Amino acid sequence: MKSYIPLIKNDWRLLMFGFVMMFFSSPGQTYFISLFGGEIRQDLSLSHGEFGGIYSAATLGSALILLWSGTLLDKIDLRKFALGVVIALAVACLLMSTSQNMFMLFLAILGLRQLGQGLMSMSSSSTMMRYIPANKSKANSLASMGYSAAEAMFPSIIILLLLSFTWRQSWLIIALVLVLCVPLLMLFTLREYPKKHQQYLADLAGNHKQKNTNYSKSKRQWTRQEVIRDPLFYLFIPGLVSQSMLYTGFMFHQIHLIEEKTWSLPFWGSLFILFSLTSIVMSLSIGALSDKVGAVKLAPFTGLAGAIGLLVLSSSNSQWVAIAFMLLMAVSTGAQAALSAPFLAERYGNKHFGSIKSLGTFTMVLMSAVSPVLIGWFIDQGVSIDTLARSFSIYAFAIFGLAYLAYRLSLRE
Repeated sequence: MKSYIPLIKNDWRLLMFGFVMMFFSSPGQTYFISLFGGEIRQDLSLSHGEFGGIYSAATLGSALILLWSGTLLDKIDLRKFALGVVIALAVACLLMSTSQNMFMLFLAILGLRQLGQGLMSMSSSSTMMRYIPANKSKANSLASMGYSAAEAMFPSIIILLLLSFTWRQSWLIIALVLVLCVPLLMLFTLREYPKKHQQYLADLAGNHKQKNTNYSKSKRQWTRQEVIRDPLFYLFIPGLVSQSMLYTGFMFHQIHLIEEKTWSLPFWGSLFILFSLTSIVMSLSIGALSDKVGAVKLAPFTGLAGAIGLLVLSSSNSQWVAIAFMLLMAVSTGAQAALSAPFLAERYGNKHFGSIKSLGTFTMVLMSAVSPVLIGWFIDQGVSIDTLARSFSIYAFAIFGLAYLAYRLSLRE
């Protein structure tokens, strides 16, 4: 962990920017939206399957849009891009607070997913990959702590908000916080951005090769079209982003999960602190290891702990099972946070990172779009959480095998 100290000392502003963007991406994240799920379904008279269907359709729409919007990171000044995304996210929160029917709810969730889960997270990861290349995995892990910190804090905050305000008033408060706080934080943290960007362009052009930059090491800067034609991409990527599908699906229906398991909401909410702390520790540890041995080598193991966690979840209704499940899911969440962006940068380069990351994010969002509606439909059909957990665990073990095969094949290249 000592290797993080020089990194923090030299690049603390950029790291703070990444942290802020990940922290305030929360309104577009599944765990955040799902905490309002009961109130939204009751107010709009939606079943589990209907709400899951709207959520999945909006998430899928967001994934398709990301294939275009993600490329803007390669073309627009980061300061203008990030500011525009934050303001638009606040507008999506405002729309959520005024949703009166399924169509308005669809548009609100589409905006939240596109801007929060998608573009704010991509702004953070692309900044770490481009401007801190020699320590990209560690930088990405530190920035991802923003998401973990938010995940530890927001469930309790939202529960308190819902005790004092309606769910609509709560979303209005969230919009105000975004507009009032985040632009000022970005102005402070991106103060050194022009200098960093000029150094990045010089390194990329080969005019300023430093000893420890990944630009001088990279023999090839892939375009997105070349990545699409890479067979190993399709073996690697499902395993690399499998945690998004597993975690999103079960967290989206977490209220139903804890009701079926007979766990109390306060007990379940308290586990998010444990989850976040574990995720942070694992992300930092795996980030440091990744910078030593390579993200490609570690990528196949990203979702393995989550697969084991689902088997544990299906075993009993004990509160110890809840604790073990959250711990194991946290390990895979930390691994995905540490490895997903560095894997793409390490294998495919930084020059077209925005467009390539949008392809990876599209896959991640697509997978997270499928699971809520699929699980919601099975719940409506009377399938138990235990059966669903065992089924998704089998899937997770299968794609782990495919990702490991891809790593072995990559060694021959």
